[in-house]
Amino acid sequence: MIPLQLKNSIFFIDRFFFKHLSFLSSSSIFYHSENIKKFFHFITKFGEGYFELLLIIVLFSFFLFNKKKYQHLKKYILAIIFTLLSTQITVNVMKVLFARARPSITINPDKFYGIMTLIKNSSFWKGNYVSFPSGHTITIWGTIWILSFVIKNKTIKIPLFILGILVGMSRVYLVRHWTTDVVASVIFSYFLAKFVHKKIFGNKKRIAKPSFVPYYRKLNIGIFKRSVS
Repeated sequence: MIPLQLKNSIFFIDRFFFKHLSFLSSSSIFYHSENIKKFFHFITKFGEGYFELLLIIVLFSFFLFNKKKYQHLKKYILAIIFTLLSTQITVNVMKVLFARARPSITINPDKFYGIMTLIKNSSFWKGNYVSFPSGHTITIWGTIWILSFVIKNKTIKIPLFILGILVGMSRVYLVRHWTTDVVASVIFSYFLAKFVHKKIFGNKKRIAKPSFVPYYRKLNIGIFKRSVS
């Protein structure tokens, strides 16, 4: 059970960001901004799977162009596909189990109905009660995490993280999710991507092998070596 104080703090966060980010709130920093609305409608599409599909097609095209040179891309493609599959399975199962009401139909972020309530009210297939976690966020962040594990270049990683943050913000702005839906999705996607990365790429951290040459012999070889006259 989650302590009452922690639950109240979580719901306070949801109310705070809903008030200051969502386009419905008169206190929103983006209130009545048509350009911002168009921007977030565009940016949220990156969480719909098109980005992953395009990435897979591009990588696969390189691989087909020169299989020998781009042999390593097979693992990258598999990593993206399996991360995408694992995030989609996880998010859809959790959405049904928690059955949280979207902010578009209630101002109370604590409305978790659960699967039995959905079945009793014949609301099982309705999209108004699948707020937790955020599908768009877990989709884009799963890809971002798996790419960040294999890409070392910061000039590529930083824009990816910025994109992920913007997609998460768009879900709150468009009144589709509470902030904790988004944060939970980022966390879940990290562990799912980490699991996939370990299975496909393995643990590349090398354990230092102990030296079997006694210390005094090293000294004898390096310092007390007899000079040849």
